[in-house]
Amino acid sequence: MTHSQEAEASVSAGELQSHLTSYDSIELLAVGGMGAVYKARQVSLDRPVAIKVLTHACSASLQFRQIFKCEAQVMAKLNHQNLASIYDYGEVNGMLYIVMQFVEGRSLHEAANGRPVQQKEAAALISKISRALDHAHDSGILHRDIKPANILIDADLDPVVVDFGLAHHVHESTMKGETVFGTPGYTAPEVLDPPYNADQRADVFSLGVLFHELLTGQLPQTPYIPPSRLAPVDPRYDEVVMRAIHPSAAFRYKSAAALAVDLDKILSGKELAASPLLLVPATHPQLAPARQALTPAVRPARPTPLTPVSDSRRPTAQLPSLSNQSVSSAKASLVVLAACITLALAVITLVISSHRQSNQPPVASGGLPTPAASTPAK
Repeated sequence: MTHSQEAEASVSAGELQSHLTSYDSIELLAVGGMGAVYKARQVSLDRPVAIKVLTHACSASLQFRQIFKCEAQVMAKLNHQNLASIYDYGEVNGMLYIVMQFVEGRSLHEAANGRPVQQKEAAALISKISRALDHAHDSGILHRDIKPANILIDADLDPVVVDFGLAHHVHESTMKGETVFGTPGYTAPEVLDPPYNADQRADVFSLGVLFHELLTGQLPQTPYIPPSRLAPVDPRYDEVVMRAIHPSAAFRYKSAAALAVDLDKILSGKELAASPLLLVPATHPQLAPARQALTPAVRPARPTPLTPVSDSRRPTAQLPSLSNQSVSSAKASLVVLAACITLALAVITLVISSHRQSNQPPVASGGLPTPAASTPAK
């Protein structure tokens, strides 16, 4: 972002100080397209805080105002050591702001810096993040934008989930005309495809992508390659990732807590329950060929590339009618051919039998062969 863009996206620390007199030592930390984040000191309690301020343009948008208000209300209800706490919310000089817990550390994006993380450390991080999100899910809240930049790592190497700006109620579907937000590569298919129905398994998908990235240093690719084939990783983590990022939500972990349970099992040396999901490779939906825009009434059946190898459950109705007709024709042809061969064999047998009888010598009444008449010598 250029300096001029930063100026548009943020207010100066001095200007913010003049409006928020309860805080001092304000300094700009980061600038984004929707606003900026500042570090400050809350004077009354003498503690560091983070102040997130939306731009004038975003603050003027009804949709952004609703999202921002939702974030403040959501975070105020949550109480978990791995979720950022909120202290205040309001509007100043036409700009919305949230005052929240300041986490001394770096984002997971900065900490990992595109490199693989030691597998036990990665599993422990994802387990803690999963349990934090499960706490949010129990309150009926989805995050919908889990990615490295929204996970802060504190001085004790504990993760703290921030930025519930895209949070949504579990029982709320995206309304027609509402912009669908998310980060490519981390967002579950059902969040992106009409009618945008999603539950806690959408966050589980993002957790699986994040775990794969921590283990390998890269996002899942198409065709899918399990983490253990890309880095020195325990193959049991392959199964955890596959269960988390399955394109069909029905095949994923039912909750973030269930994902954490499996990770904790591996960390403690226990075995996971057998799963058919590793029998065939997965396809990562974010990297599949681009699809044409579809109306909700024309939703194609989503492929399930992790279907078990056995075909016993595959419905025959999926076969085209032409294939069924071809099978019937082939059977009828075989029956006719078999009948022709049988008839031909019968005819050949009859001919051979008649030929043998015509070549036998005549038999006398006594049953012995009659000697052939000799030709007199001349």
